[in-house]
Amino acid sequence: MGSLFKKTVTRPLPPGAEIVTRQGARLARWRDGKGKLRTAPVTTGQNGADRIRDESGTYVGRYRDGNGLIVEVSTGCRDKTAAQSVLADLERQAEKVRAGLLTPAEARISEHLGKPIAEHVDAYIESMEARGVVKMHRDNVHSQLMRVIEDCGFARISELNREALERWLGNETRADRSARSRNAHRAAMIAFCNWCADPTIGRMISNPFRGVPKADEKADPRRRRRSMTETELTRLLEVTRRRPMAEARPCERENGRASNMPTFGPRLANGSTCSGRSEP
Repeated sequence: MGSLFKKTVTRPLPPGAEIVTRQGARLARWRDGKGKLRTAPVTTGQNGADRIRDESGTYVGRYRDGNGLIVEVSTGCRDKTAAQSVLADLERQAEKVRAGLLTPAEARISEHLGKPIAEHVDAYIESMEARGVVKMHRDNVHSQLMRVIEDCGFARISELNREALERWLGNETRADRSARSRNAHRAAMIAFCNWCADPTIGRMISNPFRGVPKADEKADPRRRRRSMTETELTRLLEVTRRRPMAEARPCERENGRASNMPTFGPRLANGSTCSGRSEP
């Protein structure tokens, strides 16, 4: 039979906390954001700094899994009755694994199906960071995923389905969104589900978006490329020829004044030197 408990955790001292001693025990006393006076035991962290000892906000369940091992799993519930319901589901699932009705892989997948989809997205973005994907690309992918998820109303990965994504792509087409943009959102969703369906990750059985067709970007170019005309090419070459001279610093005239500063470049016939470029 499983059990529920709240883990003991340590946290930094709250701002403005006062440390007092009662019956030989050190306590921190402070007012929270609602103005309520709170106290908690004080302990010393690894770096020697004072920290408060507190309980986790949600219940943790301890039970024997399908392999016969005692495991601890966060129920994600602050209410004990709700946490007991979650623990009971976990124990029933473990019984099915021991009876051979579920494989361990299927049991892991079923555990993930009830989690909010945002948790899976965050884990996916973290895996991209671990693989060395640059931050700008990670931010773009996160934005694309969350836009599709919110527009389609996906709350959990069990709700992901091809019909909803294709409907969303159709709406974007009617809203005159470019084919390139639609393909970027489609690719983000497919890559995310491929990661979830990876056997080493074990969050989904298969990718529901496999086979969703790409939009034809060649048939919907927003910027048509063309060759330069003869006039445009001539103008470009002329600007290229003139630019070094236009950007050179103006020649400075000595005007007969003595100068200790060295001059560079050839001396002109009128006595001035061009200091815009130095001699090699």
